[in-house]
Amino acid sequence: MLEAALMEAATSGLIAIDFGDQSIRYDQLLVAVSQVQQRLNQAGLQPGDRVGIHLMRSPTLIATLLACVFSGVAFVPLDPLFPAGRLREIADEAKLSAVIEANSDGAAPIAFDCPVITLGLVEECVVNESGLKPLHLPLLSPQTTAYIMFTSGSTGKPKGVVISHQAMATFLSAAVTRLNLDDKCHWLLITTIAFDISILEIFAPLLVGGRLCLANSEEHKDPHLVAAMLTRHPSLNTLQATPTFWRMMINTGWSGKTGLRALIGGEALDAGLAEQLMARSRILWNCYGPTEATVWSMMSEVKTAHQITIGSSLVGYAHCVLDDEGQPVDLGHEGELCISGNALSDGYWQRDDLTARQFITRNDGRRYYRTGDIVRRLADDCYQYIGRQDSQIKLRGYRIELGEIEARLRELDTVLDAAVKLEGEGENRILVGYIEQGECGTAYTPEMTRLQLRKALSPHLPGYMIPTRFVWLASLPKTASGKVDRKQLTAS
Repeated sequence: MLEAALMEAATSGLIAIDFGDQSIRYDQLLVAVSQVQQRLNQAGLQPGDRVGIHLMRSPTLIATLLACVFSGVAFVPLDPLFPAGRLREIADEAKLSAVIEANSDGAAPIAFDCPVITLGLVEECVVNESGLKPLHLPLLSPQTTAYIMFTSGSTGKPKGVVISHQAMATFLSAAVTRLNLDDKCHWLLITTIAFDISILEIFAPLLVGGRLCLANSEEHKDPHLVAAMLTRHPSLNTLQATPTFWRMMINTGWSGKTGLRALIGGEALDAGLAEQLMARSRILWNCYGPTEATVWSMMSEVKTAHQITIGSSLVGYAHCVLDDEGQPVDLGHEGELCISGNALSDGYWQRDDLTARQFITRNDGRRYYRTGDIVRRLADDCYQYIGRQDSQIKLRGYRIELGEIEARLRELDTVLDAAVKLEGEGENRILVGYIEQGECGTAYTPEMTRLQLRKALSPHLPGYMIPTRFVWLASLPKTASGKVDRKQLTAS
């Protein structure tokens, strides 16, 4: 499906990627894809092998992801902006056959415990070589793994979500249809490849012969620069971001863009933000879905800010709301949202216990993913999001298991026990760490403690997972059963 679309676009001279001052045509992109495939073959990689993608944001990254998909090699994102210790943990956990890096792309070298494949940059190969090369397209089972996305894990280590080619194709086909994408699509790609919504941004425009505008490593997280890119490229007409980033865009004074297709997801959308975005775009899509169901499972057009809901299942997905006994709830009642369909993940990488707990087969014979999200069933395929039933939270669109941060804190000599909470409202929400001090014999000022703790956590946790504030307590408050009483924890 994807390879046929790229081959067709390559014969028409269409531009595939804008990056800075460069514009790369589809035929040039396919030359680079073919060269990356040759490197994969030379390294002895076979369909089903896992390879880490440790590349800065550039056309080389896009060509490499395409080469992996076409070759049946499962890619594992390793964002170079994440801490080296965390990337090594993911590489070890995934048992990678190799890691792909690029010459002089600015990524800091990391001593991975597996072979490293070094690539030339796409910008170099399209200058030095032209002419379409045959792609290597092995016959792949639909169940061949396309990628493994590692997310925060409650045990203290990231957990890998395994997504098959069937799941990825199901999602992309449904999303392209829902959004009515065609070759006029010009998508501003700002999301890190370590966040699974980037799958939509990267592959959907290419699937329809559209155009990617790839923000670089400085631009993609700066709302001022993103707003400037929307102005600089008049044909840009699609942007996907989290509520936090959209608020940052609005706070820069960005007044919107005529004809913009705006997608929002990763966190709950509130009425105020919805109203502001509806006034600044042609159409606003509210998107919902966990990584385990391959990006988004529901995408609904926001037509009024009066009541924000999630709903409108994509083709290939189905949703139901179950009570504590696993029975469907009636209209107006609350329960856990569960998802079924061909786009479900195969489960968690080498975590059969967790897979069995989260992926269940009901008496209708269908396999469901238990999202842990509590919703109220308003109508058929329409829900009101209520909250979580566990300690997982969303911050700036990233899914975070508070248990992972707490486990890292407990590893420190100065910490006897720890609990982490998300506090505040809207864009002012922050992580606060509550710490029961160990017998370190050292007295710290609060500011010294904060700096030392952040430094100690930074080799293993990305910045968005490191608490902004720390509160030292003689002991953490406990419930009658001996568990931490989070309701009594407050930084005010």
